[in-house]
Amino acid sequence: MEAAVSKFKHDAVVADIGETHLRFAVADTDTLTIDHYVQFASATFASLEQALAAYLRSLPSSPPVLAIAKANGALPPHEELERKFADTHRGAWRHVQILDSVDALSLILPDLAPHDLVYLGGGEADPGAAKAVASIGNALEVGVLTQVNGSWIQFHAQAGGLSFAPQTQEELDILERVRCDSDHVSIEHLLSGPGFAHLYEILLESSGQPVRALAPAHIVAAGLQGNDRCATTALNYFAAWLGRFAGDMALLYDARGGIYLWGPLLRKMESLLRNGAFRLAFEAKGRRSGWLSQIPVLLIRSEDAVLRGAAKALIQKML
Repeated sequence: MEAAVSKFKHDAVVADIGETHLRFAVADTDTLTIDHYVQFASATFASLEQALAAYLRSLPSSPPVLAIAKANGALPPHEELERKFADTHRGAWRHVQILDSVDALSLILPDLAPHDLVYLGGGEADPGAAKAVASIGNALEVGVLTQVNGSWIQFHAQAGGLSFAPQTQEELDILERVRCDSDHVSIEHLLSGPGFAHLYEILLESSGQPVRALAPAHIVAAGLQGNDRCATTALNYFAAWLGRFAGDMALLYDARGGIYLWGPLLRKMESLLRNGAFRLAFEAKGRRSGWLSQIPVLLIRSEDAVLRGAAKALIQKML
């Protein structure tokens, strides 16, 4: 184990590759802290390799190991990316770790400090119980962290593919409109950036207004300001559906360690998620409501959580 640790020289290059951003840092693998943090827009570089090369030139020295956490669809599949690095960067790195961003988030959950999180209701987390995280971006991804024989093990769930279940006539009408584009309406069709934008367009059309395409962040801003009724309605639906889905996750994975939410869109909705409607939807599970009332829900505020999780994945792999 000492030989493996010495290979790190206590530092690793970590990358968080999303749909719109490229984040890089140097992580201390002992303390899981980061330094030399930079963020680029994805469009700044033609490829990950160019962005990584530019970042490495900015460092006083280059650590010998690299971990890349990537959002769904942001880069080629893991195996292809690993082969690419093996072929074109042979000898440059002692080890390259590729993982999904949601898996990095799962791994870092026990290490998040109070200032990394926004408490959205519930009781105290059971520190030894399973935890689940929902990452909302261009897709809905779910990660789960559970203990096996005293060690934390993470796995990637496919819960975003669960069917959307309307509970009111208005929601059934929305389901029918979404179904025009798909033979199966999953919760990801609605709880995602593209799904949120599509919902807004559906509400515009059903209210007789001209349909206009707005970025999800702009819809959130308009809805919170209260100057766009369809945007406000879209936000309220989104919060309710997110609460229901988070409650389903808690039940499905016995997540007494807490439900965690992640994503730039959710951070913009923080004030909305703090109100009672989200929590009411989370707990509205009939005879399971009392049990759910004790489960905490937390919004991950820290933008470097994926980077720190990538560092943790790297050290676990090497040891």
